[in-house]
Amino acid sequence: MTQDTNKITWIASFPRSGNTWVRALITAYSNNGEVQINNIMQTGDKNPEYYDDIIKKPITEWSTSDQALIKPAAMMRMLEDAGGNLMLKTHDCNIDLSGVAQIPHDITRAAIYIVRDPRDVALSFKNHYNTATNEIAVDKLLDSKFVTRFPNKGLFVPQLSWNIHVASWMRNLPYPVYALRYEDLLSNPFEVLSEIIKFLNMDYDEELVRKSIDACTFDKMKQQEEKTGFRETVGQEFFHKGQAQRWKTELEPELQNRIVKACEKEMKMTGYL
Repeated sequence: MTQDTNKITWIASFPRSGNTWVRALITAYSNNGEVQINNIMQTGDKNPEYYDDIIKKPITEWSTSDQALIKPAAMMRMLEDAGGNLMLKTHDCNIDLSGVAQIPHDITRAAIYIVRDPRDVALSFKNHYNTATNEIAVDKLLDSKFVTRFPNKGLFVPQLSWNIHVASWMRNLPYPVYALRYEDLLSNPFEVLSEIIKFLNMDYDEELVRKSIDACTFDKMKQQEEKTGFRETVGQEFFHKGQAQRWKTELEPELQNRIVKACEKEMKMTGYL
């Protein structure tokens, strides 16, 4: 990866795919192998402070088009405030909206993109969004116009459907993208975190990688959430189960088939079929 200055490195994913875990691992590695869940790298592309007053209309009255048009200016504000390279979380689809790139190429240094089996994402959606049924969760997963909004009429998150999101980030882009699967991070965290650290051009320390992984086990983060709460929680508990292939026993066969039919190309691309 190049050493471009004053640019953004994105930690990107469709929601419920492992973004928080990756950010926790990077945070721990940068902090001598220690991390508290509410001190995880929190900086994301939806901080209203940087959007406010770009247009003379309160955020509560914005349309998705209003936000899309000014996002690059908001990102420039964040870069200027940081005074150098910046790492940002995003769940945005990597597309143009209202004719404007939502991941601006000219100020992007690189991206880490985390992908997870959509059949398990659907189950995680059910808990996260507190949907009544798996079917409603699958509806959200496959909704090509799916946009969430922060509470109290805050900023929008144009995530769209799982397959559109994955295709948007795993196409040819004018900057390097390190794509990883949640399942590979589960099964081989040492190798994956080592690759992340090297991709980010951070000084590599094998012992610190191991220490960081130990600090960020699912059980430890879940215990912290139970004790102190977690600021990123939306509905039910944030750290729910974190397992792979739950879909085999917990997702109805007809819903499995529906996801595969809609996402077949992208699931093959990412090794899930």
